[in-house]
Amino acid sequence: MKKKILIVEDNFELADNTKDLLESEGFEVCEILDSEHRIEDVLYEYSPNAILLDIHLNGETNGIEIAHNIREKFSIPVIFFTSASDKDTIEKVKAVSPDGYILKPFTKDMLCTSLELAISNFETKSNNKVSELISQDRIIKGSIFIRDKGYLKKVNIQEIDWIKADGSYTHICTEDHTIYTLRNLIKEVIHKLPSVLFCKVNKAYIVNLDKIEALNSKEIIIKGQNIPVGRNYYQNILSRLNQVTR
Repeated sequence: MKKKILIVEDNFELADNTKDLLESEGFEVCEILDSEHRIEDVLYEYSPNAILLDIHLNGETNGIEIAHNIREKFSIPVIFFTSASDKDTIEKVKAVSPDGYILKPFTKDMLCTSLELAISNFETKSNNKVSELISQDRIIKGSIFIRDKGYLKKVNIQEIDWIKADGSYTHICTEDHTIYTLRNLIKEVIHKLPSVLFCKVNKAYIVNLDKIEALNSKEIIIKGQNIPVGRNYYQNILSRLNQVTR
């Protein structure tokens, strides 16, 4: 399976050349962005394996600030690629603890090797962290608390079938067909859930991958309910299923 990369770079020519280099080596570039706008949407939609992030970008937010925001919400390796090597920038970068730092100009070998190592090391660290938490009996049980009829009700994450955005509300359906309605945006809810288990399948729906009974390029079936698949989401869903079942 090809490793998916998100490129955030405001020099379009450089970004396009980087895309060509990566694709020639078997990577898939899922999107090229030139600022912080749409980064979260792309991360939810494609679940890339890594982000190549420039430091100096269009807009009010620089790459270091973007990396901080990503670290708070997503579990994904961040690799800076930049021409900045001054002491002040390096000190600011240290606070983010990036998974890689590639100085421009770079060669194809340097780029691909840095990415491969960053992705591999990140996966190893993630697996080790989970194993350590389990061995120390510190891992948080797989549940969230949902306000329902004046109570905070404990809901097992594994029992969630799907989540649907409805304006400023979010609906959560569990395996016993209970539907909870929250006064939260769907982005706020999904941050509480393990990204490995849930996948966005269209602009409104996120599903539990373990609950999918059947699917094709047009719809997913969960307990007899047909959930439409967005035109640009199907291949990502397939890749996520491969990751879960391998």
